[in-house]
Amino acid sequence: MSGPRILILASCGFLGIGLLAPTLTIEPRAGQFTWLVELWDEEATKPVTYSIFGAIRDLYLMNNFFLALVLGLFSILFPIFKLSLYWLVTDRHPNSGSVRSLLKWTDRLSKFSMVEVLFLALLILTVKTLPGGSEAKIEWGAYAFVTSAIGAMLVPLLAERPKK
Repeated sequence: MSGPRILILASCGFLGIGLLAPTLTIEPRAGQFTWLVELWDEEATKPVTYSIFGAIRDLYLMNNFFLALVLGLFSILFPIFKLSLYWLVTDRHPNSGSVRSLLKWTDRLSKFSMVEVLFLALLILTVKTLPGGSEAKIEWGAYAFVTSAIGAMLVPLLAERPKK
């Protein structure tokens, strides 16, 4: 099996793990009134951990269809589609016109797969700036997701190299 194909398979594995594994834990706080909130509603201050897939599911269940659709599109469908195109590209002769055309399309799509990473960073920044000291912690699933995105970005570099 070729180097690009191994990288594609590894990226697929990291993508699956990154979508299902814990990605973000939010620890809500109410500043100096945290103790009062805990007395009133103990559940309100318990940490909540989300996976990417779980967050999309929760958005859908809360009737936030647009956000669920956008996140699902950019964090699930685009990466799967892009990795599928890469798999097709690596199955063909490297000098064929269809390979160059597919690589051009996948390069265009690769810009969209990093939208989820940007969204995660903005969410963490937003939670950290909330009053009351709430915290957002990145979990290991986020690293798996980012590893998949980086691996997918490296595939064209390996696929375009001329073979000796």
